[in-house]
Amino acid sequence: MDDSPVKPVQVARDRRAYQDIGKHLIGRIRSGEFGATGRLPPERDLALWYDVGRTVIRDALVMLEVKGLVEPRQGSGIYITKRAYDAVIADEARVERPAPWDALPPAGPFELLQARQWLESHIARLAAHNASDEDMETIEKAYEDHRRAHYGEPKENYDIRFHMAIAQATQNSELALLVNQLWHRRDNNPLWKSLQAHIPDPRYRDKWVHDHDQIVEALRRRDGDGAFVAMWNHIENVKSFLLQSNAFSEDGRPSGKG
Repeated sequence: MDDSPVKPVQVARDRRAYQDIGKHLIGRIRSGEFGATGRLPPERDLALWYDVGRTVIRDALVMLEVKGLVEPRQGSGIYITKRAYDAVIADEARVERPAPWDALPPAGPFELLQARQWLESHIARLAAHNASDEDMETIEKAYEDHRRAHYGEPKENYDIRFHMAIAQATQNSELALLVNQLWHRRDNNPLWKSLQAHIPDPRYRDKWVHDHDQIVEALRRRDGDGAFVAMWNHIENVKSFLLQSNAFSEDGRPSGKG
């Protein structure tokens, strides 16, 4: 009978795998599981046990080392420190700091679009290779919801959901966070809000349905290069539309035209 500890539940999609594994290792340490040797198993054994790559294990071990819970010794292994058995770890009660993004000055609308174009095109390529069947269902549902939504805020929300679903399909939470932050900065950007207010036709988002369809088709084919090109062209079309929509004056700033 296998009496090894129960393996951790599958890592939540919106969290880093190494954090889950690091916290689970802390629990195993405090349970006394490694008391006989005073050190953790080798990286390769931990990677097999948790069914992840060794890079994830190394990140988890670095997290424990930063907390002062383990001490690597060259050629000998990863040793558990006395502090690991303390009841409380001070930095686990740290206060969340506000994201530094909020302290940055607002960017120009086309600067934001350029950043999104570069980042989200690469993300679409990665998602084409990494997306699970469940990810594809989420992406396609967001696509359909956007296509059918009424104009205004509902269509806008489904557009954001579509792009976020692709970012999450990369299986990289840092990339998803970057995309989320770019959209957040766009939605809180006074220049962008002014620009949106001067676009005369509220149905303009219908233009992106075909673009979204091209992106989804490439993702279905697992065509990374095709997904990159489709996303790049989509955001290029957004830029072109904004330039041609009379929303901008000759100097590139939002016009005062109604």
